[in-house]
Amino acid sequence: MDTFELLTKTGLSKKEAAIYTTLLEHGTMSISDISKETHINRPALYQLLPKMQKDGLISNVQKQKRTFYRAESPSRILELYKDEHEEISSRLGELIEQQKQTSHDRPLIKYFEGRHGVRFVFDDVAHTLPRGGTFYRYTARTSSNTKDFDNTYYIKARETKQFERLVISSEVKAQDKEMKLNRSVKAIPKEFDLFEDNISLLIYGNKTAYVDYGSNTAFIVESEKIAHFQEKLFKLLYKKL
Repeated sequence: MDTFELLTKTGLSKKEAAIYTTLLEHGTMSISDISKETHINRPALYQLLPKMQKDGLISNVQKQKRTFYRAESPSRILELYKDEHEEISSRLGELIEQQKQTSHDRPLIKYFEGRHGVRFVFDDVAHTLPRGGTFYRYTARTSSNTKDFDNTYYIKARETKQFERLVISSEVKAQDKEMKLNRSVKAIPKEFDLFEDNISLLIYGNKTAYVDYGSNTAFIVESEKIAHFQEKLFKLLYKKL
């Protein structure tokens, strides 16, 4: 069973499978390059690419004011179809290893717009971390709406995977957050409180993610060195509070 046939068996359309397979094989590509490789016309791609991005299958990357696209980890498909045939799970596992082997050491930045982009960041935390994993979060969110994350993978996986969450926030927000299992919150003292910017920074695995709730924009930086550096800074501040 080749990759294209495997992906169509998971429920992707033939065009979606062609796009995903092409991006997986070639890495970051422009819409023109995707069109040439897949023979899918640009109007069709303008409809398919946003849908695939919303589904978490691909993401976009900004380079010199141009938009390029990249396949997300096949682990997302594996999670969706983990109960499917054993052969599918095995092949998707091989694709995950294939992507790891073709990844680069340089930081990769993924940019997202809209509410689905913000939700994608938190879903990515749940997809990236193993069971019992830890993530770190600075939050300067000035207001919150729990409905923003209704029916997201993050909410479903947060408790089942038993993530440990360490949070640094303002005194006001720290008081508002109810005590929850596996979540510890520390507050910046009022005299040093700069946490009024409606922004969050998350550190998890080999990634750091910035979320601007005011403009509904977010970006993820994939870099083990940067994530490790930010984690050390977080732990230092957390210990001092």
